[in-house]
Amino acid sequence: MVAPTPTRTRTMPDPNQPRPEADAPSPPAPSPPAAARRGRGALSLLLWLLLLVVIIATAWYFLGRGEEHAPPPAPVPIGEPVPEASRSPVSTPPASRDITARERASPSMRLPDREAQPLTRAVPAYPDTARRAGAEGTVVLQVEVDANGRPGDITVARRSGSRELDRAAEQAVRSWTFEPAMRDGKPVASTVQVPVDFHLDRR
Repeated sequence: MVAPTPTRTRTMPDPNQPRPEADAPSPPAPSPPAAARRGRGALSLLLWLLLLVVIIATAWYFLGRGEEHAPPPAPVPIGEPVPEASRSPVSTPPASRDITARERASPSMRLPDREAQPLTRAVPAYPDTARRAGAEGTVVLQVEVDANGRPGDITVARRSGSRELDRAAEQAVRSWTFEPAMRDGKPVASTVQVPVDFHLDRR
């Protein structure tokens, strides 16, 4: 007698029953430790610093090459003045202008001091009364001369002995012109004494 072959029956999963553990979601991966994060931050900072150093070195290199190709300044001889371009419209070079200024400022180039001197002399008329009386003599007049060479106040410093001769000399000197006195190269007012002679022709 043949034994019956046992049959296998497949049971369908019950949808209401929970899935086995293989279908459960996997737990989240653990986060890297804090030391690893700090290491990556330090590495990135080091890379940035290295990049900055490279940029600065490159710029320094190109700037140095530009300065090497620049022409050197012209040598200036020692002991000689460096001429400067004249900014004045006057065509006189700066050196000649300096010499002119020094000559003007130098005391040796100034005009020497001097007293007033007559330029034009009007001959005084001989008074008839003094001529008939045979009066002669020399009148010394004190004349105040202004900076323009014109006579001002006139007084008799020494008389001739004849009033007519003194008066005639004073009238003549009033029409004279003078070269004014000079002080420090400038004309100034001064006082000068002028002699006027009266002599008869006895030939």
